[in-house]
Amino acid sequence: MSSLTISRDTWQAMGTTVTIEVSGKPHLMVDARRHLDELEQRWSRFLPTSDVSGCNQTRGIPVDVHADTRHLIRQAIHACSLTNGRYDPTVHDALVAAGYDRSFDQITPLPGPPSVAPARTAAPGVDGIRVDDALGSVTLPVGVGFDPGGIGKGLAADLITERLLAAGAARAFVSIGGDLRVAAEPSDDPGRLVEIAEPTVSDSPIAQVAVINGAIATSTDQKRTWRRGDTIAHHIIDPSTGRPADTHAALVTTVTAEAWWAEALATQLMLTPPTQWSTAVGDDAALIVDHAGGLHPLGRIQEFLR
Repeated sequence: MSSLTISRDTWQAMGTTVTIEVSGKPHLMVDARRHLDELEQRWSRFLPTSDVSGCNQTRGIPVDVHADTRHLIRQAIHACSLTNGRYDPTVHDALVAAGYDRSFDQITPLPGPPSVAPARTAAPGVDGIRVDDALGSVTLPVGVGFDPGGIGKGLAADLITERLLAAGAARAFVSIGGDLRVAAEPSDDPGRLVEIAEPTVSDSPIAQVAVINGAIATSTDQKRTWRRGDTIAHHIIDPSTGRPADTHAALVTTVTAEAWWAEALATQLMLTPPTQWSTAVGDDAALIVDHAGGLHPLGRIQEFLR
């Protein structure tokens, strides 16, 4: 009798809900949970002992970090380049100034009387960040903070999925706060059916997509919000101003090969004028809900809609 099993588990990590399903040896789920915990301990900007916090606390000086952290920072720099700076991990200080200075469940709602958020300037950009694999270090320039943003969750989903497959899993499904990566044998698999649903945008599911091997990410400015001064702030920072963005969409869902890129592309589309949406999506796929409730299917999305 085969010892192959299908395991499913859901828990809280990285400030959100995590769901993993894996077809393979029973120990794979244990390994996946351990790996995610390790990544959170290295990457969370809310943990003072994390690699990311160490870099933010010691700007201008090389900091020894794990190889996974160097990979994260390198991917974030790459994503910044691919999105023409619309995704920018150096919005860290702007997020803190806007009030996102602790885990989100601790800042909703912000207590106390209204206060005026400080004026911000453009994000400093990634050009001065140095990743040194030979020394095992990362150096942030003075005045530059690093926030993984959504691609931290997306990359974690990618790394866990790839480790599960390398360890012998036949299929894997990893969702971290809705950033998900799916991997399965395509021969007889109809794909993982995923609902695009966001109660703050629509009372019912917006669409369903099916993915066999790939990734899905959703970004919205309607969910992670809080009061800052006399306005409602949200977590999507416009790097060009350093302030919560006047977004061009209420919700963006992307379908790509890897979850880190699905997240970066979703952020880019939130900040991209509608006339440029198709160009930004390119050969990937996206479904956008505008602020009037209109749906905009882009790229290869029809291949995935069910």
